[in-house]
Amino acid sequence: MNTLHLIHRQTAPRFQRGRFEVNCFEQDTQDYKEEFPKQSLTQLEWDCARWPYKAGEFFKGLPEEAMREFQSLAAPLSTQEATVLFTEQQQPTNVYCLLEGRVKFSINSLDGKRLIVGIANPGEILGLNSVVSGERFGINAETLFPCVMARFNRQCFLDFLSHHAVAYRNVARQLSQELKRNREQSRMLGLTMTAPAKLALLLVEWCAEGQQTEHGIRIQCSLTHGEIGEHIGVSRETITRTLQDLRKRELVEQHGAALVVSNFRGLEIYAGAAC
Repeated sequence: MNTLHLIHRQTAPRFQRGRFEVNCFEQDTQDYKEEFPKQSLTQLEWDCARWPYKAGEFFKGLPEEAMREFQSLAAPLSTQEATVLFTEQQQPTNVYCLLEGRVKFSINSLDGKRLIVGIANPGEILGLNSVVSGERFGINAETLFPCVMARFNRQCFLDFLSHHAVAYRNVARQLSQELKRNREQSRMLGLTMTAPAKLALLLVEWCAEGQQTEHGIRIQCSLTHGEIGEHIGVSRETITRTLQDLRKRELVEQHGAALVVSNFRGLEIYAGAAC
C-alpha cells in the first residue's frame, strides 16, 4: 500500500504558461514528504473532452471564468493504485478533486475491522465534509486505480468557493448526496437482517449507475469480494457464496470485472425474501 506524504512550505502560488504549478500549501507544525509521481496538465489536456471529471457534480454549470481560476489554483498530480491520500484524524490541510480514476472511503474499528463507506467518482471533492468544516477527517481515502487529481491549499479552495456562487451550490449538492448515500448504507446495515439481502440490495443500488444492455444492467465492479464484504459488513466467503447463488438463480452474470443483472425485478424480490 502506498502512503501519501507531503512537505509543507510557505510560498506564493505561481502559474506557468502551458501548465499549472502551485506551491501554495498551508504551513503545518510537522513536515512530511511527498513520494508519489506528479503529472503536469497542459491547457489542451484540461480542455480535452476525454476527462470524465467534467460530468462531476462540482463542475455542473461552472462558468468559464471560474473554471479558468480553478485550473490556475490547482496542482494536478497522478497517483498509483492503493495510494493513501488521507487517514482518519488527519487535519484537512489540502483539498483533492478527483479528475480520473476512483477512490474508496473507509473507516476502521478498534479491533482492525474495516467498513467501506463510499466510492468517489471523477468530479468529486474528496473528504468534503472535513474540508468545509475544518474538522479532522473521519474517513480514510485510498485510490482503487491509478488516479489523476487536482490538489489545492484548503484556504485557497474556500476562497474560491466564496467568489463563485455556482461552485458553492455544487458543493452543497455533493454534501447532500453524500448524506443520502450514508443514510441508505445505514439502513442496509442496520435494518437488513441477512447477508444475502444486504448484497442483493447493494447490487440493486449499483444498478442506478449501471449501463442498460440487451442482456441486462451492466455494473462495472472494481472491488474484490473482500472489499464488497467490507462495504456491507460481511465476510469475503459470504460474498462469494451469495454471488454463486445469484448466478445459479440466473439473476446475475459475471463477465470479468463486470456484473450483469439479467433479472432486476427478480433481484429486488430476492432482496426482500432474503431479509
